[in-house]
Amino acid sequence: MNKNEIIDKLKEKNIRAVARLLTLIENEEKEAENILKEIWNFTGKSYIIGITGPPGAGKSTIVDLLSKMAIEKGHKVGVLAVDPTSPFSGGAVLGDRLRMTSSQETGIFIRSVASRGHLGGLAATTRFMINAIEMLDNDLTIVETVGAGQGDVEIVQIADTTIVVEVPGLGDEVQAQKAGILEIGDILVVNKCDRPGSDRLARELKMMLSLGEKKDWMPPIVGTTATNGDGFDFLWKEIKNHKKYLGTDRKAEMRLKRINYELENQVSQKLFTKKMVQIGTNEISKMSKKILERKIDPLTAVEEIIRE
Repeated sequence: MNKNEIIDKLKEKNIRAVARLLTLIENEEKEAENILKEIWNFTGKSYIIGITGPPGAGKSTIVDLLSKMAIEKGHKVGVLAVDPTSPFSGGAVLGDRLRMTSSQETGIFIRSVASRGHLGGLAATTRFMINAIEMLDNDLTIVETVGAGQGDVEIVQIADTTIVVEVPGLGDEVQAQKAGILEIGDILVVNKCDRPGSDRLARELKMMLSLGEKKDWMPPIVGTTATNGDGFDFLWKEIKNHKKYLGTDRKAEMRLKRINYELENQVSQKLFTKKMVQIGTNEISKMSKKILERKIDPLTAVEEIIRE
């Protein structure tokens, strides 16, 4: 399919066209940019739920059950699962999709995408992939991050509601709770509640929240056992409560801040790339040698390169 054919098929909500666009975006093809420019007016209508947490917390099973529940409640759902990158092919390991059996049986569109070493728990192109999935006219998009650590909090720049999943028995829970990852959660989930230590983990999370800054929205702590579906009705209720709390104005304000952040990043990257091409590698190499020989300091070197 050429560019115009893909655009026409996207407007017809064609799954193959969406899959093709996702591949183009993932491979960072120029054609993807041209298509995204044409379909931009048709995107941005779905509510985005982000699910993050440490590896082994049961995120994929939660996404599976949550998306199936949403379908049963009349929503149209798309799922974007960010997987670790294969060290051999550079592609997604596809572990997430293998675990989401219920969703696939229900006909939910699921795409696994490789993080490709991008920090923050997401792939660099996740935002545009969400836009591509939105062409299927889904009103709900669920994004699962690769197993995230303290600094992997980029999901907050994408999701309207961010769910942070914690699990008992990973060791050093208090250290995990100090992390930035706890601060981004709109809803905190203690999964695998059938395990010993889940009540203690919930109490510790509650204590950590009480010590933090007082906010209009205090993240609720929801206990779930994803293997048998326990706690999911309560989780769904809290998602609805957060969506109601955001309303139209808060959501628009939040999305505007994100667009501003994203635009700054993209402009910075484009300017950096353009400047690097103008300067050339020879100039950088020469200046690096001068720094090594202590003929110039790094700060002055940067100023000189920019001035030139």
